[in-house]
Amino acid sequence: MKRYSLILSNPGEPGADNYCKGVHKDVLNYQQFFTSPIGGLWEPSEIHLLERPSVLRVRLKILELRDYDYVVVVFTGHGWYSTKSNSTILELRKGQEIDSAAFRIGTGKMTMILDCCREKHDAIPESVVFSERVASAKPIINPTDCRKYYDEQITKAPEELVVMYACAMNQRAGDDTQNGGAYTHNLIEGAEKWVETCDIDTRKDYKILTVPAAHDLALPGVQMLRGDRQTPQIEKPRSGPYYPFCVVA
Repeated sequence: MKRYSLILSNPGEPGADNYCKGVHKDVLNYQQFFTSPIGGLWEPSEIHLLERPSVLRVRLKILELRDYDYVVVVFTGHGWYSTKSNSTILELRKGQEIDSAAFRIGTGKMTMILDCCREKHDAIPESVVFSERVASAKPIINPTDCRKYYDEQITKAPEELVVMYACAMNQRAGDDTQNGGAYTHNLIEGAEKWVETCDIDTRKDYKILTVPAAHDLALPGVQMLRGDRQTPQIEKPRSGPYYPFCVVA
C-alpha cells in the first residue's frame, strides 16, 4: 500500500490583520494524528508539508499523486468560493491561488480536507485550473495492527473521492491561536474521543472510524463553537465502504 499525504498551509502574510497563527497548530495536529497508531500510523516519509508554496510547486506535486494507492490532501489557511468555477479556491500565498478541483484529476483513492473560508466571490483566480493523548486512551493500541487494518479498509473501498470542507459556501472558517482551525480541531479531537470510548478488546478485534463518520462527529462541535456561523460540508459516495480516518486495533 503506497500512501501519500500532502499538507498545504497558508496562515497569510506575516503582520497582516488576517494572519492566522492557528494554521501552524493545524499542521502540527495533523502530523501528530496521522503518525499515531489511531490515525493509521503513517510514516513521516509519507507526509509532505508545503507552507505557502507557489502554484507551480503544487502542480508538480499533483502530478506525483497519481503514483500512489491512497492520497490525503489537507489544506489549512485562507480560501474562498468562486461562483464562476463553482469550486473552492485555495490561497497558497499572496498572488498565488489554485482551484481545489485541480487535485481531483487523475487520482484514484483520495480524501481532501479543506479547512478554509468559502465566502462567495464572482471571480476566478489568475492561476485557475498527539502522542501523549493517545497513551491515555482506554483501549490497548497495537501500532502494527493499526497500520494493517487501516490499509485493509483502504483496499476495501472503491476508487472514489471524498472532500471535506470546513464550512459551507459563503461562510468563513474559524481560527483559534491556541487550538487551530475550528474544523480541524474538532475533527481530530472527535476522533480521539471516539478512541477513548471504544469498548473493544484489541487482542481479538479492531474498529474503524470512517472519514464520513469522523466528519459527522466534528460537525456539532464546530457549529456550537462558532454559534452556527460555520457548517462543515462533505462530498462522498452515497454508499460505502469508505476510507478510514481513525483505527483502534
